[in-house]
Amino acid sequence: MTFFKKLILVIIALPTFNFASAQVVETVLVRGSKFKPVLTEVELPDLTSTTSFDGKYFKIVKGKSETAISLNEADEKLKLKAATTYYHLNLIRNFWANTIHSENVQNLPKVTIRLEITNLFSDLGHFQHDSIDPHYNDALSIPAGDPMDGVDIPSWGNEIWFRPVKTIRTEDLPRSGLGADGNPLAKYIGMLSNPVESAATNRMIQLTLQKIFTPQQVQSTFQSTMIRQAGTILISEILLEASKHSDKLFLEKYYYLDTAMIPEIIYHEFSHIALSDKLTLGLSTPILEGMADYFATSFSNDPHIASKIKKYSLSMPKDGSNKNKYNPDYETNTFANSDFVLSLLWSVKKEFPEVADQLIFNARNSLTTGFSDIKHGLIQALLDSCETICVDPRADRMKLRDIFESRGF
Repeated sequence: MTFFKKLILVIIALPTFNFASAQVVETVLVRGSKFKPVLTEVELPDLTSTTSFDGKYFKIVKGKSETAISLNEADEKLKLKAATTYYHLNLIRNFWANTIHSENVQNLPKVTIRLEITNLFSDLGHFQHDSIDPHYNDALSIPAGDPMDGVDIPSWGNEIWFRPVKTIRTEDLPRSGLGADGNPLAKYIGMLSNPVESAATNRMIQLTLQKIFTPQQVQSTFQSTMIRQAGTILISEILLEASKHSDKLFLEKYYYLDTAMIPEIIYHEFSHIALSDKLTLGLSTPILEGMADYFATSFSNDPHIASKIKKYSLSMPKDGSNKNKYNPDYETNTFANSDFVLSLLWSVKKEFPEVADQLIFNARNSLTTGFSDIKHGLIQALLDSCETICVDPRADRMKLRDIFESRGF
């Protein structure tokens, strides 16, 4: 080989050599001792670029752009978000690929991560128009898709969108009584009012029918009993309405959530994608959200999500260690973001610390995205999974039943 040919080969190979040996160190936010947030310098793994946040598994962009954010980004806040999301996404991907052994994650194409995006998602055109209902303070996982024929929009792969943060007065939030949208008093009174009012109404109907057909049995007590039942309904409604206006007793005056700076929210969103081989993206149900919550907290080894980080999070966190009893209201999508399913799965983790991740991961095979409920679908899926995952299936299924009974099933 001539000298010039060798020289050309060296020149061609040189960029690859530099890239392979390049190390990029950036400041990111992590959870430190006692789950406290800490800014620290880390090496970013698996970058395929020496100039931008573009890696083997993730590309971090701003808004609707397809160009990765520069490592020399002048906006320090945006750069910190890009580095933090990139770092934690690689951590959680490694957990799913090499600890959970998810074939879906192992074979997953590169995922685009969009920061500071306010658009709604359209399964026909990727992004809805900029002027339509901009969103803040949340994150979502986007399913891959192809646009309609004749529309000049390229196809897209799986994506994760992190909304920009926006400070909102708590009193301006919807009064749903759920999580950051309300307070726990409204939440629990709302859950109790339905059965209380239903029982009182049924009693009034029963008394009315008895008054018609067997008046001698209720002659002396009819009026007083009817008044008591009506009073019960009235008091229940008054308490419920009053509780909706007691936010200041339980919540901060303001609400904001910078999701790209909360490690466990980053883990939660990628877990949705990891589970999407069986549980479809694009829907928000109690089981889907609870499963993603569980794997986020299992990886972080702490049962909390969105615990207060004053600079980035001022909201009510989810707590997997609570002992709430089952209520049929938890089956509704209104409660999709409550922490009941998370806490139920954490109860399983406490009982089976060595196999809980695989037990819960395997349970997804028996779940149907839009139709599986908690009381029948999730409970049975966990019992079925135990048949193949548990060390002693017979005894361990009995332990699972004890857990479920203790939680009100």
